[in-house]
Amino acid sequence: MSECSRADSESSDEYFVPIVDQSRGSYGIQNDHFDHSFIPISPGEGGSERLSPISPPHQMATPANPQSPLSECESHQHQHQYQQQRYRTKQKRYQHHRHTSELATFPTDPNANTPFRSSLVFTAHKRKSTFSFAVTAFCVLGFCLYSSARSSLHTTVKEVDELVVFSEKVHRQLRRADYEIRLLERELTALDAMETEREDEEVEERVLSQSSAFANPELVDEMRIIEEKLKESQAQADKLKTQVSIVSKQDAVAKYGSGVIRVKMDLIFPEKDSDGDTVPDTGPHTIIMEMASLDIMPHAVFTFLEMVSAKLLDGCSFILNALHVLKAAPLPYDGSSASSKAREFIDHGLESVAFREYSHDYPHDKYTVGFAADGSPSFYINTEDNSQIHIGEPCFAKIISGFDTVQRLEGMPTRNGIWLEHRIGVREVSIL
Repeated sequence: MSECSRADSESSDEYFVPIVDQSRGSYGIQNDHFDHSFIPISPGEGGSERLSPISPPHQMATPANPQSPLSECESHQHQHQYQQQRYRTKQKRYQHHRHTSELATFPTDPNANTPFRSSLVFTAHKRKSTFSFAVTAFCVLGFCLYSSARSSLHTTVKEVDELVVFSEKVHRQLRRADYEIRLLERELTALDAMETEREDEEVEERVLSQSSAFANPELVDEMRIIEEKLKESQAQADKLKTQVSIVSKQDAVAKYGSGVIRVKMDLIFPEKDSDGDTVPDTGPHTIIMEMASLDIMPHAVFTFLEMVSAKLLDGCSFILNALHVLKAAPLPYDGSSASSKAREFIDHGLESVAFREYSHDYPHDKYTVGFAADGSPSFYINTEDNSQIHIGEPCFAKIISGFDTVQRLEGMPTRNGIWLEHRIGVREVSIL
């Protein structure tokens, strides 16, 4: 008889109720809900793998009636069975894990007859973020729009500046045009007054002559005699003009040649601005003129060349800018005596031209040079077409170089729109 039987026989009249822990970890037994295991089973004919659960080990729980008899031997037997079943379960799990590792290390031959075991492999793919791409695209688009707006703004500001400069230039031109219109109106008014006065004098003279003729026939005869003398004098004057022109041409050819004659004029501009500050003269200051043909204007050309040859024009100055002319006179620019300068012209017999030589073949176009009609050695530069205004006045040269110097002369400040504030000196005039 075993010890268990013996113990049972010896204590048949006694009841032993073991105190069993009702918790989950009693006797090392885990809850059935957390101790289920699954072992993969080879695929059958359907080709699908099935998972077979491993039932958790069962134990004798504490009897519902605590007074139920339970021998110590039976308790030990139940515990021993549980431990063996738990050990077998662990062995199966270990073998299954080892077999799965070998399959992952060494690929299975599809032709082999070994049972196919599969494992679930969970893979995770990183989701592409569209938010960062959208932010980057938005930043690039914003930068492009900002650059475009900045470029457009810069272009607009530049165009506005150019429009402001152009507007100021137009305003200056309008003011100048208005000033010239007022000058022309005054000139036309003066011409109208002179023409009216001349017509009145002619009418008065005609009336007086007619009344005198009717009153005294002898006066009519005297007037006829005077008219005949005037005609004779005019004929003699024309002969003298012709003779002077011939002599002037001969002298000019003998002294300066018969080809194209050019003259260079070097000017001196003031070295102080309107505020009295000294500024260096770095602007244009040279004018080159080409003389008219000796066949057209011999006397005027010869007279001017004689003035240049005698150095009489050196030291003179430009004093006037009005009515589209820049006038130079025998007035020293350095403040020396004007009478001494005029005396030099008289001593050389060049205080004026002998007569007003004029040719319709050489009119007073823009940038031509002519002698003044006041009987002085003054000359002027036409800044506009004055061919209709200066009919009858000598025109002897045209400017071929130095137009920027002429424009600089025109831009010098004036007093009352006529007289230059500072005289522009003629440093030297020479024949090329």
